[in-house]
Amino acid sequence: MIRSDIPELHYITLIANLLSITQLGILSNKCASKVGHVSVAMEEIQDKRRQKKIPGAGHLHDYVNLYFDAHNPMLSKSGTRTARYVFYE
Repeated sequence: MIRSDIPELHYITLIANLLSITQLGILSNKCASKVGHVSVAMEEIQDKRRQKKIPGAGHLHDYVNLYFDAHNPMLSKSGTRTARYVFYE
């Protein structure tokens, strides 16, 4: 993948997390678990991701989840929830 082929990246969170993001930045799952935040994660998915190791690097939860498309499976599955989301581009 060539960086110039990626026009934008998206990060999905709850409005309740904006203050923390402005103070600390966008954090990985592992780092976010150490500070106060409201998770948008689906636990059944997180259970699988906790075990994932990236070859030649750390675990998946050591990285921030960014999306190439704001309309992605995570948002579709969570669309039935009544939370208010914000999207960073």
